Amino acid sequence: MDETLLARLGACTHLPTLPAVAMRIIELGDDPDAGIGEIADVVCRDPALTAKLLKIANSPLYAQRRKVENLRQAMMLLGLNAAMTLALSFSLVGGFGASAGGLDHLRYWRRSLLTALASRTIGLQAGLGQHREELFLAGLLQDIGILVLDAAAPQDYARGLDACPGHLALAQAEQAVFGADHAEVGSWMLDRWGMPEYLVLATRFSHALTAGALADSGENARFFACTTLAGWLAEVWLNPPDEAGTARIGMLAQDLLGLDAAAVTALVDEIGAQIPETSALFEIELPDAAQVTAVLDHAREVLMVRNLQIVQEAAQARRQAEHMQERARLLEERSRRDPLTGAYNRSSLQETLASEFRLATEGNWPLTLAFIDLDHFKRVNDTFGHQAGDEVLCEIVRRLNAHIRCTDIVARFGGEEFVLVLPGLRRNAALTMLERVRAAIAAEPCRLAEDQQVTVTLSIGIATHGEDKPYESAESLLRNADRAVYDAKRNGRNRVECYRDD
Repeated sequence: MDETLLARLGACTHLPTLPAVAMRIIELGDDPDAGIGEIADVVCRDPALTAKLLKIANSPLYAQRRKVENLRQAMMLLGLNAAMTLALSFSLVGGFGASAGGLDHLRYWRRSLLTALASRTIGLQAGLGQHREELFLAGLLQDIGILVLDAAAPQDYARGLDACPGHLALAQAEQAVFGADHAEVGSWMLDRWGMPEYLVLATRFSHALTAGALADSGENARFFACTTLAGWLAEVWLNPPDEAGTARIGMLAQDLLGLDAAAVTALVDEIGAQIPETSALFEIELPDAAQVTAVLDHAREVLMVRNLQIVQEAAQARRQAEHMQERARLLEERSRRDPLTGAYNRSSLQETLASEFRLATEGNWPLTLAFIDLDHFKRVNDTFGHQAGDEVLCEIVRRLNAHIRCTDIVARFGGEEFVLVLPGLRRNAALTMLERVRAAIAAEPCRLAEDQQVTVTLSIGIATHGEDKPYESAESLLRNADRAVYDAKRNGRNRVECYRDD
């Protein structure tokens, strides 16, 4: 909050103050030696508060066979932590009088109780049952900043600030008027009262609209996700049916806690079922049964539609992602290919050769390279033209691919030179395969346009890593395969030569 607002709040003499019982309960909460007897001594001074604790101890929430007849029994049943939290909740609701400003006080406490109820219910579903009372109290106090702002600037609420259509609009209007919303002001007030840190932080984070907004909330992020979602969920009962708002709650539940539409619908059902009992315990009129039924029906319908939309959007997003992945794969594959012949290009050859050389060295298996040069290819270009030469290159690549294994690759090294990478193939096996390839290509002329044809022969040099002695690098293996090609050409062309170190 800015300094101007802090000064304004500090100068206000009408800010809410904690009831005496609530103050004493907080003091005892900070005392590690405090027991149920001391809490009971404080609570018994308030007959109305005592009656409510007895009522809740005998309610279906605790379902005792024997009726609880005195405060000490009630507090033993509830447990120290729950008893303190519930006593504080009842004390706060009964202790803050009606607003002197323009605030709709009844609506305020209706929303607070609905948020508290929703917070506890969500927490139970989220696996935080051990904190059910703390969740209730955090929800109850979530909007305490509204009371503070109304006390500090009653004229602003009197001019209709509280009549904003929805809680989000109210927070935005408060930001415009005060430079801070009631979540910020409320966390300041709770800290000033000496309330536990979890209550201060739950209020501060109560207007989060994404899981990312809770990133700084520390190890209690799941607790705050419950109280945050509860505040938005309370809107379902307080405003006319709003499909966009209900759908937003469904999205927020998914983002904050991973709850799908069915889980949110179950939450709405459970909260609705508890409204009559909560209304009676706190003696504040909450939505009646008919209104609850209408809210539930509308929420179920919207959330079901939203769930179908999510399923459809997820399927569409998955299809789009698969399409983009396939497109990226094709583009990547295209970047690795020679645009004329479709053989792998030189950069791809270098990458593949380095990988295969490493694997062969680590696995102690052979790797053979075949360096191929088309004999007298310049004559083809000079006689039939460069377009015919391109057709011959493409045809040779097709034939090479037809004769090699699926694990082998054909790469264009440059011009009319090609390299075959033959993983796991020993020299003699490679020699046999390449003799067959050479003979097949020499035996069948390449057909050109206008019924022309040309016979192409190959000079092939091979070198094998891992037989006589291992090569030091993939580059030296390639270099020796190239040397073997020159031996083939020198020895008459249209032949296969093996490079040997001897």
